[in-house]
Amino acid sequence: MLDPASTYSFDDTASFAKASEEKVGAGYVYTRWANPTIDAFEASVADLEGAEEAEAFASGMAAISTTFLSACSSGDRIVAARQLYGGTFAILTQTLPRYGIEATLVDVADHAGIEAALDGASLLYCETIGNPRIEVANLPVLGKLAAAAGVPFVVDNTFASPVLCRPIEHGADVVIHSATKFLGGHHDLIGGVVCGSPPFLNKMRELARELGAVLSPFNAWLALRGIATIQLRVERSSAGAAKIARVLDEHAGIDGVFYPTLAGGSGADLAARLLGGHGGGTLAFDVAGGRERTARFQEALRVIMRAASLGGTHSLIVHAASVTHTQLTDAELDEAGISEGFCRLSVGLEDHDDLIADLLQALEASA
Repeated sequence: MLDPASTYSFDDTASFAKASEEKVGAGYVYTRWANPTIDAFEASVADLEGAEEAEAFASGMAAISTTFLSACSSGDRIVAARQLYGGTFAILTQTLPRYGIEATLVDVADHAGIEAALDGASLLYCETIGNPRIEVANLPVLGKLAAAAGVPFVVDNTFASPVLCRPIEHGADVVIHSATKFLGGHHDLIGGVVCGSPPFLNKMRELARELGAVLSPFNAWLALRGIATIQLRVERSSAGAAKIARVLDEHAGIDGVFYPTLAGGSGADLAARLLGGHGGGTLAFDVAGGRERTARFQEALRVIMRAASLGGTHSLIVHAASVTHTQLTDAELDEAGISEGFCRLSVGLEDHDDLIADLLQALEASA
C-alpha cells in the first residue's frame, strides 16, 4: 500500500517527542526518517538477499556514496575492483580523495594483488558482475581475503540481482543495489538500497538521514511492484542475453563478446558456481571498425533503444566510452578493457529472435 505522506501528526506531545528522539520504532514522524512504504520495500529486499536489514536511498549512487562515507574517514583507504561502473569509479578516484579517503584499484581476478592492497585498508568493494565487461567476481575468495584483513566486504549486486546471486551467502557483509535496474524493472523509477547487519546499517542510517538522499514513497511502491515479477524477468533476460552472445560471438563484424557463460570463457566456472549457470541479462561486445562504425551500427537499430540503463522491460544499448564511462581517461578506458567499439547491451523482454534480427541487420547496414 502506498503511503505518500511526508509528515505525521500525533495526539500528544510526549509521543511526538519520543518518536522524534528515536527516529524509528516509536511511530512515524517524517519520511526522511522513516515511512511505511519505504519500510516495506526495505524488508522485501533484505529478505531477497538473506540480510538482516536494508536501508533505501534515492539512487544507486546515493547508496554507494553513503556506504563509503559512513564506513570511512579521512586517512582511510578503500580497496576496490578495477571493473566498476563509471560513477563509482569517479567517486573513488575523484570525489573521496578530496575528503582524505583514498582508493586502490586492483583487477578483480588479481587475488594476490587484492590481498596485498588490503593491508591497512578499511573496506573491500566489488561488483558481482563487473560493469561493463560482465566479469564475475570470485566472491568466496574475496570474502575470505576481507575477513582475514578484518575489513567489511561490500558487493554491488545490481547486475546479478538476488535471483542469480545472494552475495552474503558467499562472504559479503554488505550488498548494494541500484533499485533502478532489475529490482524496479520497468525503467520508471530511480532508487538504491543497502543490505547488511544492524551495526553497519545503523551507522550508515545516521549519515543517510542527515544527507537526505532518501527514496521517495512512490518509488518504493513502484519497486515493490517490480519485485513481484523479478524472477520471471531476470530468467528471461538472462536466457536472451546468452542466446544473443552466442550469435554475436560467431559474427565477423564483432571483434569480441563478453558474457560469462560463453563456451571457453574464463567466467563459465564462476557463473556455474555463483550464478546458477546463468550469465545475467547484460552482455558486452566490441564492434569491429571502431567508434565511427559503432555509431552507425547503433543508429541502425530499430528494436533496441539507445539508452543508459539496464535490467528493465526494454532492451537498451550504450557505447561505454561515450556514455557510461565518460569519467575515465583514454588510458583508464584501455586499462579497463573498454575499446572504441565497446557496447553494453541490456536484454529486455522482447522476443529473442527479434532482437537478434535487429542486431544482425544493424551490423550489415553499418559495415
